[in-house]
Amino acid sequence: MEKLYKLIVLFVGLTVMNLTVQAQVNSYSLFLATGIYHGNLTTAKDIVKNHNSDYHWGDFLVKPRTKQVTGFTNYPNPATTFTTVGYTLATKSNVVLKVIDLAGKQLALLIKQEQLAGKQEFYWELSKNNISPGMYILILQVESKTYSRKIIVQ
Repeated sequence: MEKLYKLIVLFVGLTVMNLTVQAQVNSYSLFLATGIYHGNLTTAKDIVKNHNSDYHWGDFLVKPRTKQVTGFTNYPNPATTFTTVGYTLATKSNVVLKVIDLAGKQLALLIKQEQLAGKQEFYWELSKNNISPGMYILILQVESKTYSRKIIVQ
């Protein structure tokens, strides 16, 4: 019962503080926000701020949230014959990069593979996919997250 009470307090604290710290207890995924750390009442935000990696707190595993993808760009935009798509992965991830038109129809599948963490670039020759002038959307799927950017082809 004490664990359940702690978990309820932690979950409510997270909602109020809008923190994103993941905890795993047994096989359940929970979220936590407050607790006792080195004998002091503190927040998970303070724990994460003082530890750059995962931190075990009793039965909880505190993991700082990191963005899976940063710097999702394409240049030049507008493009005429090619564009370079760039992004940075926080961790090794399954990546899908595709192009859709404004009606949502997939026109090209550019990448579907596991990629290592770090900066990634893909040079895309538009003529290889018979892309005519217009506006399109680049869809980048990394694990369970989806990112999008518009591209204008002249």
